[in-house]
Amino acid sequence: MKWYAVLILSVLHTAIGVCSVKVFAFLESGDIGNMSLFGGVFFMPAAYWLGAKLTKRPYCKVCDVFTPCMLFTLMCARVNCIVAGCCSGLVIPETHFHFPTRELEILYYVVMLILLVPRVKKSKNPGGIYPLYMASYGAFRFIDEFFRTSSTGMLFHLSHVWAAIAFAAGLSIYIEINARNHQRKKVIKK
Repeated sequence: MKWYAVLILSVLHTAIGVCSVKVFAFLESGDIGNMSLFGGVFFMPAAYWLGAKLTKRPYCKVCDVFTPCMLFTLMCARVNCIVAGCCSGLVIPETHFHFPTRELEILYYVVMLILLVPRVKKSKNPGGIYPLYMASYGAFRFIDEFFRTSSTGMLFHLSHVWAAIAFAAGLSIYIEINARNHQRKKVIKK
């Protein structure tokens, strides 16, 4: 791919990612000023599908290649949360400190980038990278949400639901893709 195409795709990916987190937040709360990172998790695969159709490339490979881009985009969004002072963790009892929920999420993104980029390059399980990310992010966020402030003040809140859906969807898609890829390898060996 030419350097200018990579640049254009990077800018386009970031713009669509920002729009998706804004739209999801609007659907959740009616406030366009908020962001919900689950918008990226759930809406970006539709953008990848459209991109695959327009470029006539396999959808599974498009998703795999753009997963690290997605991680980086959401990591930058979480850095924005630190700068904006939103999405903070609950106050740690008997201290004036907050649980480092945003910082832990940034660490999650860094670790996932380190783990997933080599898998994308090897392409051993085509189409499995995004669902793997989606399942792991859902599991991470489900736990992280217990330590994050919420507008409801309740132990379980809407982000727990989105995290559970992301985990279940990502895991089930990953298992299905893994089974299909394994079946294809068996057929090729025969």
